[in-house]
Amino acid sequence: MKKFNYRTTVNINQNVMQLGFRCRMPDEMKGKKIRLQAVFSQRQVDRRFPVEVRIEERETGPQIMADADILLPYVFRQAPRHRVNVTFALWCGTEEWVLDEQPFPVAKELFARTEQSGNRNLLKFIGYTMALPFLLMKDYIAEGKDKEKAKKKTNESVYRASGYAYSPRQRNTDYFAIKYAQYSSGRKEMSGNKVLFLSERLPEEGGNLQRIKAVLEQCPDVEVTEFINTRTVDALKKKELKECARKCAEARVIVLEDFYPQLHQLKLRRETKVVQLWHACGAFKTFGLTRIGKPGGAPQSSMNHRNYDFVSVSSEKIRGIYAEAFGIPTNKVKALGVPRTDILFDWEYKKRAREALYAKYPEMRDSKIILFAPTFRGDGNKDAFYPAEAFDVNRFMDAMPEDVFCIVKHHPFVHQPVEIEACWSDRVMDLTGKDHINDLLLITDLLITDYSSSIFEAALLDVPMLFYAFDQEEYMASRDFYFDYDDVVPGPVEHNFRGMMKKAAQMVSGRWNPEKEERLPEKMQQFREAFLGALDGKSTERVAEYIKCEMLSAPDRDMGGED
Repeated sequence: MKKFNYRTTVNINQNVMQLGFRCRMPDEMKGKKIRLQAVFSQRQVDRRFPVEVRIEERETGPQIMADADILLPYVFRQAPRHRVNVTFALWCGTEEWVLDEQPFPVAKELFARTEQSGNRNLLKFIGYTMALPFLLMKDYIAEGKDKEKAKKKTNESVYRASGYAYSPRQRNTDYFAIKYAQYSSGRKEMSGNKVLFLSERLPEEGGNLQRIKAVLEQCPDVEVTEFINTRTVDALKKKELKECARKCAEARVIVLEDFYPQLHQLKLRRETKVVQLWHACGAFKTFGLTRIGKPGGAPQSSMNHRNYDFVSVSSEKIRGIYAEAFGIPTNKVKALGVPRTDILFDWEYKKRAREALYAKYPEMRDSKIILFAPTFRGDGNKDAFYPAEAFDVNRFMDAMPEDVFCIVKHHPFVHQPVEIEACWSDRVMDLTGKDHINDLLLITDLLITDYSSSIFEAALLDVPMLFYAFDQEEYMASRDFYFDYDDVVPGPVEHNFRGMMKKAAQMVSGRWNPEKEERLPEKMQQFREAFLGALDGKSTERVAEYIKCEMLSAPDRDMGGED
């Protein structure tokens, strides 16, 4: 790749950095997805801030253009001790280039943040409550007559001014933080090696939490405890909030595998380290702080995710992506693997799992299995759905060879029934909410999906994949991907039902040659290298060893963070 010809513009006004980036696009990048990160660095600590990119045609050719208004006090979780240099990281596909030829310094004082005092004023809260109808009406008009946005904005305004909130979620989070502070202050020195496994969803069998927990339970000098409660913070009882706060205050290491929102409001003890074993492999759909400024995304001031001391990921190449998404220094992200994938390298387990499935579902034996496993649409658990008209399983089976058996497995958030005609009852089964998808992949001849992270496990198992992306543009507009979808996914992409059925019939019947698909073998190899390079069946061993040696044996050591 040729040397980049770029320039930057910087204007700082009252702790707001107006950042501009202009770069002549190299020919090799034309037509590809470009991403940009502004990298704020102070010695060993950095923050990768996502900057929205647009491509503009100029007389000299296409230009990479990016502009952002960045609130400097919220770049780092804690104010920097040293001068900060700003450089850039440019991504094209899964390749990253560090552009540090033109660093510019920023005084550390500009990153100082005035913290909220935390004081409560009941009289102010009463006053705002009396004026609540007027505040709601004002915000209702300001937010384009959106009731939910108006209520959220009003609640935030009252909370900032008085320290009191109408939101049960905020009230319980504040109570949790108060109790944590009380328990922490009562323990001047931390004793023992307590490891807390913390989750608001039931850990899956053989998942990251269970595998690491099982190893640490075998260590005589480690005390393992857990707080697993599937209710969100707004629904937890005071007794449960106190129990969770006490366990967090006593823990030397807190282990997560998903977002645990109330944890990020705490000022954690220096001795306590937080481990994030994110549940997904790779980096596909955008998540976390990458979505700053986008619909449903967090504001720049969000402290979500930013107190992690160690995040384990599935490959070296995506460390910078996770650092961006969690707002943490890149050196806290380590490619030690994903523990739950170890089982996919265990040949004896795979043999037993296949036989168990055939014993449970004998009609599947001697059939060619198509697994239809799309992700959900909607904002989350409460409104998740998959459009039934997008995949009519009865029409689909009409087009399949007679030896095909189809398993439908929607995302766990989706609860709508699948309409299966009686004539297909012996060749179609809805296993949504049943049997782990990784086990089902062991007997699958073809995976049909769209934007699901199951593609990473399928790639590990060499399962052929077909991508049915009927709403790709709409999905990209609302969620987006880290990389160009069509260029990265390791299988053919179809955008309509008829085309998908035709391709599926060809693939499952052996009338399809992947070698003749444009770049498909090369794409699969690149996909594995980019996203799965650290997966070899020994992830559990490496992650557990890192926790024991780097976080329990030397708990007060700085983990490359901002403390």
